[in-house]
Amino acid sequence: MDSIESYPLHSKRGPKTCTMPECERRVCARGLCSMHYSRWRRNGDPAVFLPKRYDGCVVDQCVAEHKSNGYCAKHFSAWRRHGDPKGKTARASAEERFWPKVNKAGPMPAQGRVTGLCWQWAAGTAANGYGIFHPAKAKGISPLAHRYSWELHRGPIPDGLVIDHLCRNRACVNPDHMEVVTLAENTRRGFGISTWNRLKTHCPAGHPYSAENTYIHPRNNGRICRTCARERDRQPHRLISNRRKKKAEA
Repeated sequence: MDSIESYPLHSKRGPKTCTMPECERRVCARGLCSMHYSRWRRNGDPAVFLPKRYDGCVVDQCVAEHKSNGYCAKHFSAWRRHGDPKGKTARASAEERFWPKVNKAGPMPAQGRVTGLCWQWAAGTAANGYGIFHPAKAKGISPLAHRYSWELHRGPIPDGLVIDHLCRNRACVNPDHMEVVTLAENTRRGFGISTWNRLKTHCPAGHPYSAENTYIHPRNNGRICRTCARERDRQPHRLISNRRKKKAEA
């Protein structure tokens, strides 16, 4: 066989089949097929034949076919992802994943009965502003970050009680800025619709909510203006005499 360098790179100007003995494959380059040309590029000799380095997977008790680097497809994928062909690396604990998401140099409380900086939650938050943290993989459960922080420092939260942010910062997870209270007490301390209604001193018509002019509804403890109720009951469609007259005419 002539020197490989004597053959042109372009296969159309050289032989049509591989010049190696007993090889009838189509020429790829330098008068060699793709297999012999690859051997020549790697080892300098197209006739060299190197046996496989591995007959199977090198992992103990694995009889799967070798793929790369001595591993089968399964163990090779594990080695590429985790650096260990036998499995995943140990997952960090919930506490180890919690603290990198907390900024202890947060803002000062704008209002409230506490001192010190807020521990600002720097990860995902819910639509209402509370931080969300998943201690474990569980579908359909979105634990709140401030509740996890309280249980981490102070222990479990008793049934029927909730956490109140004394700093009025919902993204704060500092346990010193929290207090365990009932839901009713937490509502009274907040700035919801019930708080605004409780702060009202007059009804929408301008009548005062005094002891003589206020009726407390027995079911929902709502305040009803007696003056407005009397004026409403005097309306013609509410009088019993008018209802009886319309019934007789019908």
